[in-house]
Amino acid sequence: MPDVISQQVDNALYVHKHGNAIIAIADYATAVPTTFFSSTDGLPSALPTGFKVMGYVTTDGFTQANNISSNDTQMLQSLDPVRSDMESLVKTLKVSFGEASAWVNSIFSGLQVADWAATNSDVYSIDEGGTSEFPYYRILLLTQDGVGSGAWYHVEFAYRAKVTDLGDRTLSRSDSESYETTFTCYLDPAVNKSYTKASSRAIAQGS
Repeated sequence: MPDVISQQVDNALYVHKHGNAIIAIADYATAVPTTFFSSTDGLPSALPTGFKVMGYVTTDGFTQANNISSNDTQMLQSLDPVRSDMESLVKTLKVSFGEASAWVNSIFSGLQVADWAATNSDVYSIDEGGTSEFPYYRILLLTQDGVGSGAWYHVEFAYRAKVTDLGDRTLSRSDSESYETTFTCYLDPAVNKSYTKASSRAIAQGS
């Protein structure tokens, strides 16, 4: 009989860390990208027009969660459920922005991208008057593991997302100001998609 070692199927190429990352945000009316990677060299496509790169993210990184709600069916003759039906699947993306910038404050204040300052480094003045509803955004998360011809790239794209939770904001001497934000991802009826995940690897030139 075979032992455990002889049956292992391991590949270190699929052990990824995501230290090099950007998150870019656009209004929901922005056109959906047709492709995320080049077919000739495997490198990421240029960011689509209208997407704004949000800058630093804290070392907490990004947390993508899937919350499943199900309903069990019981029968008199069995203590165990005889079937279970999924009632909902809610996908969220949590990020803690590390820059107290104009664009980050605009997200926290519930502004559409069209109403943001021209650049992330602009001074800003935002009057909060009790936001009745947060706008929908498109979100593009791009990460890189490694460099050069050995680099792997990973993209996640939320077609229709909005802010559904805001964490506490603390101003102190010991910690940098950060903005914890949770986006919930919804189905975009225009393309019948809610979330896309894709990966690519750089193609060595001449190979």
